[in-house]
Order: sequence, then structure tokens, then C-alpha cells
Amino acid sequence: MLRPQAWLRKKWLRRALRDYPLYDPPHKVEERLLSREQAVENFDYFMRVRHERVAYFREWLRRYFCVSIWPDEKGVRALNRWGNKFAGLLVLVGPDGYPTGSYYTYDPPWTGENAGYNVIFDMGITIGEFIIGNCPNLHWDFDPISPVLPRRAEKLKQSAGMGFQRPRLTGFDDPVSEGVPLHNAYGFARQMLSNMVTVEGYRRYSGRPRGMRRMTRNQLLSGFTATLRIYPSGDLGGEIDELRRHMEPQEYLKFVDRISVEEEDDDDE
Repeated sequence: MLRPQAWLRKKWLRRALRDYPLYDPPHKVEERLLSREQAVENFDYFMRVRHERVAYFREWLRRYFCVSIWPDEKGVRALNRWGNKFAGLLVLVGPDGYPTGSYYTYDPPWTGENAGYNVIFDMGITIGEFIIGNCPNLHWDFDPISPVLPRRAEKLKQSAGMGFQRPRLTGFDDPVSEGVPLHNAYGFARQMLSNMVTVEGYRRYSGRPRGMRRMTRNQLLSGFTATLRIYPSGDLGGEIDELRRHMEPQEYLKFVDRISVEEEDDDDE
């Protein structure tokens, strides 16, 4: 059952989404299933429209919600606060009670009841562009993984919902590091759906320790600030970074490629 606040917000969101532009790449199939040539075509479309979509999204927030966002921590915090109220309502829940896979598969299309996925995608583009504005060495790429971590890339290609061959940020000093704002925006929206939309979900959320509630609530902002914090090195700390400083570059990449796949295989068992 929806919380009363969520019910009212959903009605307003429906009105705001009425004319929201469709994200319309040439190949509406989960990108991991596309050939490299098709993935390039989807990426070229993304690069052509991204600035236009960010501008529309920012104006849409201002027009319908009186929310202004800017490419700094204060602006992303404002976007995060808006997302706490509305992002969960952008995710369509299927008959089984779980979100549909449409954000990655484009099926059902991002129209009608699924129009909210256009907003989630644009939220991810916007965060990515804001990061680039603060980290000029970073840039979008559809597959920076295959050249440096071929085994991991093959693993991701076989994994649904991981965004393989969908645009992500690369350009850190450590080629293993990357940013995935499109993936993170959807993860944030799903968290808000789970915790802020229904009476039952909000009751569970309210019963958690304050620190856990803050982490859940600020997930979008945390991803932004974490990326800025590790730029330009890409260092995440710990043993892996220590190894990078003491290994030859190719040896380091082979090592990371091997252990990342082995760890995922262990998790699958």
C-alpha cells in the first residue's frame, strides 16, 4: 500500500511525465547482447543527445518541482532530496511485485507507465556530466573494460542487468577504475522504491539504525562525492592499490582480471 504522500506525488508525477522525451537509441536491446558495431551505434546516439537531455531534465525539475540543480555537491544534494520523494515512483513494478527489467532491456518500451525510466536514465546522465565537469580527465565510453580486463568483460557480457556496453565513465589513472552513474541512478531509484514508497517499506526503513537510514537516503550523493574523492588516481585503498604501485602495469591488470572473475565465481556458488 502506497504511503499517502507517495500517492499524491505519483499523481503529480504522472502529469509531469506526460510530454517527457523518449530516450530512443537505434537498438532497443540490452546492450550486452548487441554486437560491437550495434553498441557503437547506441553509444553514438547517447553522445549526440546527452547534453540536450541534461538540459531538458534540469528545466523539467525546475518547472514541475521548483528544484534547481548545479554541477557541485550542493546541486547533487538537491537532486538527491528530490529523488528521496520521487525516484522510487519512476520504477514500474510488474505483476510479480518486483521492478520490471525494462531499464536495461527497453522492453516494455519507455512510454506510458514506463516513461519514468527516461527520467532515471537522464538522472544518470546528469550525474555523469556533473562528474565530468569536476573531473576533466574523465569521459564517457561504452566499453572501457574489454581492453584492460577481458575476462571480466566476458563475465559481464553474460550477466543481465550489469550494464555491459552501456555508457560509463573512464579516464582515471588506474585503468581498472570506472564510474557507472547510469547504473547507480537506477540502483538509487530501486532503493527509494523499496524504502520510501509503501507503508511497509517505510516501516522497515524507519526501524533501521540512523546511520543505515542516512546511507540509504544519500546513495546518489554518496556516489557523486566518492568519485570526486578518488579522482584522478582512481585509488580505492587497500591491498589492490598497494599491488598496483609495486607491479608492472600489465602484470597488475592480469592479476585484477583473474581475481575479479574468481571472486564473482565464488559468490555464485
